[in-house]
Amino acid sequence: MMSSSSGTYSGSNGHMCTYETCVLRTSLTVDNFGRRFLGCSRYKVGPKCPFFQWIDNPTCVRGNEAAHFVQQKMDLLRSELQLAHERERAATQVAAEATQMAEIAQDRAAKATERERKFRASSVQAKEIAVRALEQERKCRIALMLSWFFFILVMLFSCFSSSENVGMMKLSLPGGL
Repeated sequence: MMSSSSGTYSGSNGHMCTYETCVLRTSLTVDNFGRRFLGCSRYKVGPKCPFFQWIDNPTCVRGNEAAHFVQQKMDLLRSELQLAHERERAATQVAAEATQMAEIAQDRAAKATERERKFRASSVQAKEIAVRALEQERKCRIALMLSWFFFILVMLFSCFSSSENVGMMKLSLPGGL
């Protein structure tokens, strides 16, 4: 226990507590609710000495009765706090999923925009090719019509020149058929 002459306590681990290094705490247990005590400053943190000293007198009967209700209220508040934390974690997770879905949607929209841009570019190229093909087709039709025209002219010319030759041949034959 504590030595009344020095005001220090040395635990088996060598940690020394004094009134100056100890921490004033308040008990929240039902039997000692609201009662203050001095305890080791390393309480719930690591190696500590077992130094402990009550500052207040024991809690009265009415205090112990009220402590039970206060403890129930604290338990209820802790449950509500835990539920609020769970809801917050769920909301954070939903928000993260929504953010991820939004990023995916933005990525898909960007890809769709790129595909649309490529489609428009290929559509313009296809239109240009179609215009060139129509121009080529028009030129081919003109060439075909000209070739038929010249063919007909050659045929007519050959017909007239061969019929003149036939007529001349008839005139030049003896007996003049």
